[in-house]
Amino acid sequence: MKSLSIYSITRKQNTEQLQKLERQLSGRAYFLKVRDWEMNSMRSFVDQLELHMEEVYALRFFYSFTIPRLGKEFDLIQIKEEQIVNIELKSGEVTEEAIRKQLLQNRYYLAPLGRTIRSYTYISSQDRLVRLTNHDRIVEADWEQLCRDLLNESQDYEGEIEDLFAAELYLISPLTEAARFLNKEYFLTSQQRDIERQILKIIRTDHKGYCWFTGFPGTGKTLLLYDIAMKLSDRQRVAIIHCGEAGQEWKTLHERLRRIDYVTDNEITEEKLSSYSAILVDEAHLLLPEKLECLQQAGTRCPVIFSSDCEDMISQEERKQNVAEDLVHLPDIQVFHLTNRIRTNAEVSSFILNMMHLPGRRGLRPYPHVEVVYANDEREAENFRKDYLRQGYRPPQENEERLVVVMDDRYYYDEKGYLRSELRDVRKLFHQLSRAKEELALVVKENETVYAVLLNLLQGRK
Repeated sequence: MKSLSIYSITRKQNTEQLQKLERQLSGRAYFLKVRDWEMNSMRSFVDQLELHMEEVYALRFFYSFTIPRLGKEFDLIQIKEEQIVNIELKSGEVTEEAIRKQLLQNRYYLAPLGRTIRSYTYISSQDRLVRLTNHDRIVEADWEQLCRDLLNESQDYEGEIEDLFAAELYLISPLTEAARFLNKEYFLTSQQRDIERQILKIIRTDHKGYCWFTGFPGTGKTLLLYDIAMKLSDRQRVAIIHCGEAGQEWKTLHERLRRIDYVTDNEITEEKLSSYSAILVDEAHLLLPEKLECLQQAGTRCPVIFSSDCEDMISQEERKQNVAEDLVHLPDIQVFHLTNRIRTNAEVSSFILNMMHLPGRRGLRPYPHVEVVYANDEREAENFRKDYLRQGYRPPQENEERLVVVMDDRYYYDEKGYLRSELRDVRKLFHQLSRAKEELALVVKENETVYAVLLNLLQGRK
């Protein structure tokens, strides 16, 4: 999306013409739904600017921009080489705290661009202009000062605004970035906030029962779960259960969390859980059935919140325990689904989902950030692996920008198009692959059939 002249789109014209004009000037891929109150506020804003400066028509802003995959929207952003001016438009009265909160959040999302940030809000019904100070206070703003900011002599950014924002910069991991999490140096996406509001409302009303949210790796489930835990722990004792091979890493984080206790899945017993006012379960898809029974019992007296990966594209036979079917049958369980993948490149994500289940291929497309090579033996596979490591790829760890994985002859596709394994470890492979943030390399060793399928997938062929 390109910047445009807000002078041009505030000239009097009907809504249909305005939408066509906006799309033409911004290069947006769709027609923007123009809201009357916002356009009226922007007209008032432009009228005020014309009282204080010449050539308002020459100003360029990115209008109604939403950061991809995050759902974070800005009304007006002027981006120059040295500076950013963010202006939010309000039609009716709004509290200073609400203005402050929004501008602080905006500044957080704009900070990675590495420029000085000037933050303003204009309330058209009051003809009032306010700004956010460097000390995070809201004060009355001076129009002359705003005009000086807008006329900063550095060059306007003329590229596509989407190129400036890497969504994964804004999704932190409580495990790997504990300091940022504990200092609350993060914001949830609009979808995460909506799910959190609904869950907290259910808890306030019922004080017990079950909630469950799912999503593919990279949708921010763990961050959401811990944010909910932090809110619940203000006045009560809370337990977080992390299933799987978390080990000492999770304990290190919990040493710094004073009101949240860490419980391993091996420690789950009715007696152990009886002292908590809320229980939150991460990686619930790894639960054993007998542990789920204890959690079901706990839900009769306090809220139990489950978070799990979506494994729809993995064959039923490859799932060692089908805990999802048991979860969905818990009494009155409230289910939510996170869909916006933040941490993972959408292209890499599409490839992984399609390779897991061929009939379910989602939007066949080119995959320039995925490579597949073939090794005839162990020596060739090791040479390929070393070469990728030399290029900056990494083996599966926590989360990697560039990931290299070796697939041997244990893998095959069944008659339904599911990727299978003689050792039934496709589930583990899926979670390893999903750690790739930006690029993925697969070394297929001594498995020509799977190699041929993956090559066809890379060519966009079924």
